[in-house]
Amino acid sequence: MMVKMGLTPEYECISQTGPQHQAMFDYRCVAFGLVVTASARSKKEAKQEVARLMLQQLSCRGHAVPPPYGAPAAAASMHADPSTHGMAPVDARSYVALLRELCEEYRLAGVEYELVGDTGPPHLRHFTVRARIGQHQRQATATTKKTARQHAAEQLYCYLRENLARVTRDFNEEDALVRAHEKAMERYSDAGEDAPRRPDLGQKVSEYHLGLTSRLDAEALATALGALERAAGLDAASALAELAAALHVRVEPATLGALHVLTLTGSSPDLTFAGRSANQAAQAALDYVRRALLFESPRATATAAAATAAAATALADEAKSL
Repeated sequence: MMVKMGLTPEYECISQTGPQHQAMFDYRCVAFGLVVTASARSKKEAKQEVARLMLQQLSCRGHAVPPPYGAPAAAASMHADPSTHGMAPVDARSYVALLRELCEEYRLAGVEYELVGDTGPPHLRHFTVRARIGQHQRQATATTKKTARQHAAEQLYCYLRENLARVTRDFNEEDALVRAHEKAMERYSDAGEDAPRRPDLGQKVSEYHLGLTSRLDAEALATALGALERAAGLDAASALAELAAALHVRVEPATLGALHVLTLTGSSPDLTFAGRSANQAAQAALDYVRRALLFESPRATATAAAATAAAATALADEAKSL
C-alpha cells in the first residue's frame, strides 16, 4: 500500500527478552506519523503482527487498507453505528481546539501546522500534516487535510498530556471545549460585523429600490421622509447628501471617461448612477431615492397611525382608571 505512494514503513526490533529457548521479540513500526509495537516468539512473527496492527490503525484513520486487514476496524464501526457503515470512527472532540486551549492555559508556544506531504493519485490523495509546538512535533496522514490536521493535533495533545501529566492534571477538557466554542462564536460575530456584504444573486432589478429602505424601521423611515421634505429647496448634490445620511448610505463620486458616476454604497445592492455632469448624476440618484422613499411612504404613514392609535387607547384607559 505504501509502495504505491512512494513511502516505506520503518521496522525496528527494539528489545529481546526471556531465555534463548523462549525468547520474546518486540518490534516497532512507524508509518504516516503513527507508532505501533507488537511482541511475538520470533522476529518474523513480531514483524507480521506489528504490520497487522499498523494496518488496523491506518484503517481507523480513514486510509484505504486492503482486506482483510482493515476488517476489524470496519466491523467495530458498523456495530457501533449502522448508519456509518464503511466509515472510520471519528472522535467527536476537536483536538485542534483542545491543543490550542492547552497552550493558552499553560502559556505554551502557539501550535504551528504545516502540510508536509501530498501523495497519491487524484482519486486517492493522502495529505500529511505536521503539528509543532516548540521542539515537539507530531505528524499524521489522512485522505483530507482537515482530518490529517486533526490526527496530528490529537497525537501531539496526547503526548503533552502524558508527559506533562503532573502539571496539567487540572486541565478540564469539557470546559476547554466550551471555551473554544465561545471564542469561535465571538470571532464569527465580530467577523460578521466587518465582513464584506455579499450580493443577493436572486434579487430582481425591479426590486433594487427595496434595498434602500428594507433595512429601516418605521422611525428611521419617517426620518428619511422628513429629510426628503427638507431637501426640496436644495441643489441635487446637497439634497442627495442629506438623504444619504438619513438612509445610512455613502455617496461615492467617480469618473468614467466623459461620464460622471455616483455610487450609493451601503444599499443592497450598491446603486450606481451616471450623467454628463456631476449635477446630472446627482439628480439621477436623487430622483431614484425620492421614488423609493415615496413608494415606502404608505408603510410609514400606516405605522405612524397605528402608533398614534395605540397611544390614544393607552391614554383613554389610563383616564378611565382615574
